[in-house]
Amino acid sequence: MPELVEQMYCSQQIVIPPKFPYILKRYCKAAIKTQPYDLLRWSYEYFTALAEHRPPPVKLRLEYPIYSTEGGLTRGCLKVLANQLSGMTSVPLPAVRQAWRGFCLDTNELNQILCLCEVYMREEEVSFLRFIAVAGGLLTKTLTHTMILLCETLTHEPDGGSAAIPVQDFLVMYRFLAAMDASKDVKYLNGYREGETPKTESTMEEEEQVTSQVVSEPDTVSDEYWGETKQLQKLNLTNDLVPQTTRLSLKLNMPALGKIERSPSMERAGQIERENYMRERKGRAAASDDVDQKLRQMSGEELPDQDKKGMVAGRQMSTTSGEFIVAQVERDIMDYINEQIAILPDPDLKKKKAKPEEVAMIKELVENYLDENMEVIVPEVEEVEEEELPIPEVTVVYAVPGIGPEVDEDLVQEVEYYLLDVCKVQADMVMPRNIRHFLCPPLEKYKEHDYDNLPSKEELAAGGALTD
Repeated sequence: MPELVEQMYCSQQIVIPPKFPYILKRYCKAAIKTQPYDLLRWSYEYFTALAEHRPPPVKLRLEYPIYSTEGGLTRGCLKVLANQLSGMTSVPLPAVRQAWRGFCLDTNELNQILCLCEVYMREEEVSFLRFIAVAGGLLTKTLTHTMILLCETLTHEPDGGSAAIPVQDFLVMYRFLAAMDASKDVKYLNGYREGETPKTESTMEEEEQVTSQVVSEPDTVSDEYWGETKQLQKLNLTNDLVPQTTRLSLKLNMPALGKIERSPSMERAGQIERENYMRERKGRAAASDDVDQKLRQMSGEELPDQDKKGMVAGRQMSTTSGEFIVAQVERDIMDYINEQIAILPDPDLKKKKAKPEEVAMIKELVENYLDENMEVIVPEVEEVEEEELPIPEVTVVYAVPGIGPEVDEDLVQEVEYYLLDVCKVQADMVMPRNIRHFLCPPLEKYKEHDYDNLPSKEELAAGGALTD
């Protein structure tokens, strides 16, 4: 009994932190308003944000009926994401991913948004307005409704107000969405559209150098330069067109490139090479007609099968190396044979018939020569192992009706002129009611239905019946 008494607890023994009920009450309200898909994961993100003094991932109010999408993104989540990331023109991607994980949203949908923003696996930052604009396009069906949703998301006015935003922010988002073609499914490989070649670092550096040179070399030539120089003539452009004069038109009609003749120095180099070759050959034994005839007779004799195979293989290998190399090797072999015949002890070899020993000796000389110079005749090509290319990361971005196809530039300019004219009396602000106004040009191109070519329906007479 004494042991049980000592283990009993009372209200004096249990100490409850004074802020615990307040924290627990706020947590319950936040969970009810947000309705997270994964409560445990959302709770971790919620208390982590409070510990780091960041805005927690909590919706402003309960969305009822609960708005559900494939990736989990809702209008309430988009409003909170805009508040969490606001204040920065370019948002780092880690911050975007952290805010996205706070609502337990699908990571693949975030990758699709970054692909449409053209920053996925390319850059480390994303434009705040572009990110919010593309994310808003996933929640609507037309571009007009997307722009209205963006006004309601980025406004600082309370709900039920005019939902006004600065006109420059509106035009930046509208121009970006209007220039994008999201009417069909697109496959991205490592962040680049299928068929688009990624820019390498050297290409980007060359473009930067070219642009810096163009900017750093202004046109500082004065009119006095053209007056002092008699051979040059200054041409004044009129509407980007060069005025055609009689002297200039003759020059423009002349062919830009003429016939390119071969440089005489190349011919002289070939002649010098031939002269050097003949000069080296003079020191060798001169080939006579009898020796040539003797060699032809020797070449006509039958050789064993192995020798034939070796000669055929050598002939095929030399052919693949090039006709020039083959001809050069043949000349060297003949010269080598002539040298060996010239130093033979028997001076009457030319008058005698070749003996089998002599034929075997010449065959051995030729085979030794080929073995020693085979690397020159047929150079060995080292087999280079093909490097295994890494498997690209494929991201499929499905069609986004809230962005749609590309909008014509004329239509975009009409909308821009209208909004700039309207915002003069609205403190440079744009509201959804300006978009809904009947004077506002259409923000996108609608499909025109051909009512004249509609399929005709079969009509029946009154009281009649359709029979076969």
